Amino acid sequence: MRNNGQIPLIHPDCLCRVVWEIYVLIITITITISAPLRVIFLELDTTLLLVCDTIGMLTYIFDIILKFNTGILQHLEVVTDRRIIARQYIKKYFLWDIIAAIPFTWFFSASGMESANTLFRFFILFRLFKLVSITSTLQRAHRLKFIKPAFARMILLVFWILIAAHLIASGWILIDGPRKEITGIEPTPNSIYLEAYYWTVTTLTTIGYGDITPETSTQFIYTIVVMLIGAALYGFIIGNIANIIANIDVAKSKFRERMENISTFLQYRNMPKSLQNRITKYYDYLWETRRGYEESEILHDLPALLKTEVSLFLNRNIIERVPIFKNASPEFIREIVMNLEPVVYAPGDNIVIYGEQGSEMFFINIGKVEVLNEDASIYYATLTSGQFFGEIALLLSTPRTATVKAKGYCDLYKLEKKTFDSILTRYPDFAKDVEKQAEDNRRKLGLT
Repeated sequence: MRNNGQIPLIHPDCLCRVVWEIYVLIITITITISAPLRVIFLELDTTLLLVCDTIGMLTYIFDIILKFNTGILQHLEVVTDRRIIARQYIKKYFLWDIIAAIPFTWFFSASGMESANTLFRFFILFRLFKLVSITSTLQRAHRLKFIKPAFARMILLVFWILIAAHLIASGWILIDGPRKEITGIEPTPNSIYLEAYYWTVTTLTTIGYGDITPETSTQFIYTIVVMLIGAALYGFIIGNIANIIANIDVAKSKFRERMENISTFLQYRNMPKSLQNRITKYYDYLWETRRGYEESEILHDLPALLKTEVSLFLNRNIIERVPIFKNASPEFIREIVMNLEPVVYAPGDNIVIYGEQGSEMFFINIGKVEVLNEDASIYYATLTSGQFFGEIALLLSTPRTATVKAKGYCDLYKLEKKTFDSILTRYPDFAKDVEKQAEDNRRKLGLT
């Protein structure tokens, strides 16, 4: 990707950028967990942890460089102007990213003074400022359809709860000081952390069993603050979780509400049970095949060009299979596709009836239909998805020559003759071909 100055830039949604952000996210989570522990447990400062921290620091520095060289989206358009890119980045995340990338580890490792060592340990916590960019990573994942927004919110909520509990537990260990078990054996970092995390969870949830209690003034103050935080978060968390769960499948919630209204109406009108069952099964079918959406409603909100592209993608192939449309221009096919009307038939419904005046043709999207004679005593054929019937009705004003019945629930598209004739008037050359085909069909049917 190049901007006007022919300087290569990275597209914000390219695969390499996505993979890099996942890598940065993993590094950030690892540092978020390890940084507080390194402050409180001196023995954890092993060479491996120092190497990992250095890798994280270099990752953050390289990430800053990448962000200055990655296009940004504004109004769904990729901006390649470096001045705009830099201005937007500096305004949002640059400060946090640069603080997180400062090499504090090198500073305190190079110092021989214990006091300096201890001081610089606290600066390691500045790595946590990188957490600010996690929200933007999840937003990009949602935009690229990797994750639903409700699940992204749930993941983010759980993540912040766990991180908050981790930081509070680390703070409790810091003010609790060195402890010894009853046996006199020095406790391990694992047991100390597990005990602190247990205290944090019971305090935040206001359970407080009382088996771990504050003893000093500092601990009392810390406990009070944590309990107040827990009380404030309790309602916030419950409300957010309820809202997220409700929005995980909005379509299903709307469908249930609609079915309740329909059920109330059917019972109020004293509809026969058999009819109620048929209506309920019909709506169940709509849910199973369409997940509650109406195709026409969705297309209605799209601009004309997008609406045309979607309709062509869905229906072009089936239209081009019809013999009368084989020589049609792309423009004519486009107009036909835009005027198809989706319809649904239940099992056993007569879609067309022998002898009735035909005024539309049908295209099978989902399902099967049977072609029968007048009294349904003779079976002619079974038509399935991608096939069509009733095309003679577009060419000739003649009665139907067969009965077509739905074998199960069928999703069809219908094309009205009056719509077809209206479109033909705008394509006189193709209209001549259609008239010629109509004349051939008249001769075959013995109507001339």
